[in-house]
Amino acid sequence: MKKKLKKSLIILLSVIMIFSLPISASAATRKDVTKTYRKSVTKMLEGFDSYFAYCCGRRQYFKFDDYARTTMVTMKNYNLWEKNISYVKKKIQPQLKLYFNTSTVKFTKFTKYGIPRNPSYLLCNKNGKIVYTGGNWGEDSPNGVVKKIMKTGSKTYEVTYNLYFYNWMTKKNYGYMGTYKIYLKKANNKNGFIITNIKQTVNKKNSL
Repeated sequence: MKKKLKKSLIILLSVIMIFSLPISASAATRKDVTKTYRKSVTKMLEGFDSYFAYCCGRRQYFKFDDYARTTMVTMKNYNLWEKNISYVKKKIQPQLKLYFNTSTVKFTKFTKYGIPRNPSYLLCNKNGKIVYTGGNWGEDSPNGVVKKIMKTGSKTYEVTYNLYFYNWMTKKNYGYMGTYKIYLKKANNKNGFIITNIKQTVNKKNSL
């Protein structure tokens, strides 16, 4: 009886140790590296603030896919708007490779002007040209702030990115718009990272 009990206890302890190891290992790899990478990550993400802000609208939502990646890159290149789609594609593919390690370009067909429910459709293919269907921010424009960067693995990172309204007259952030979790992987490029995934964790449903 004692031998059976001892054997059962050994098995139970072994099972507990097996299931606790991944948790302990995961916890051990998480490290706050905000001070180290805040400047470079901020520079990498700042061109995407307008797109992120549109996804924080009252009727809008965020979905990370090829349309999102294409619009994020094209949106920050104003000089490409109203250009031929083949020209735009040629220009943005190197940037898609730089930021997302992909060359896939996807634009939806134009239907109407205005802010769509999915802001990835703010830039559309209208008769072979890329057109922007949205408006201008004016004095109050979006401004992203890197709140925290956690190292989650040997080459992986999780960025907490908050979005605010920024007033150009007072030069201050004021209204909180939402939060994104941006997942990065170390890369041998000028940014130092590629973006592997983005999740919207808070949407304050702002009036746009």
